[in-house]
Amino acid sequence: MAGKPQKRTERTRERILEAARELFEEHGYEATSVDAVAARAGVAKATVFAHFSDKASLLIAGKIHRLDALGADMRKAIDTDPTDVPARYLVGVFRPWLALYRQDPEFARLFLSQSTLNDGPWTRHFLDVCAQLETNAARAVDRLLGEGALRPELDPATVTQGVLAFYYHMIVGHSLGALPDAAAQERLFDALIDTWMTGCRPAAGP
Repeated sequence: MAGKPQKRTERTRERILEAARELFEEHGYEATSVDAVAARAGVAKATVFAHFSDKASLLIAGKIHRLDALGADMRKAIDTDPTDVPARYLVGVFRPWLALYRQDPEFARLFLSQSTLNDGPWTRHFLDVCAQLETNAARAVDRLLGEGALRPELDPATVTQGVLAFYYHMIVGHSLGALPDAAAQERLFDALIDTWMTGCRPAAGP
């Protein structure tokens, strides 16, 4: 019988999370209150806070499974994808992340303001995913360096930081409307990566 309370707790958490997803989609993150989430889920506001420390945690929790999947896919691509077109490979491991943040501008803003997040299990998980992204970026650059695909005079640590900085720049650019669509964003990213390659140009299109 000990499992029944735990199952009820899990069902309550999923009901709260589903209510939050629906309201964020219908009204946007900023316009959605925790009171509204509680009412949609049919629970007390205190119950929401028992599962999620704040509204940001609700937004993170709604995306965390996709973030974990993206991280796993990125690691797999770094370890196994062919690099016949090295520049294409490097932009390819980042494009799914950029697509996620294009699709959900409010989550993108949350990603860009990590330092303002309150501590909690969902926040820590999210920050761990962000740290893994940086680690994977370094692994991708190291792979290209080992295969002679990067210009030999480049420092791989500097290239890694450059890729990550440009990645953040493109998320900001899309959020502000300076890079309004996927094609504009990806062309810019491709052009940057291409400058570091040993004579290889990225393939066009997704």
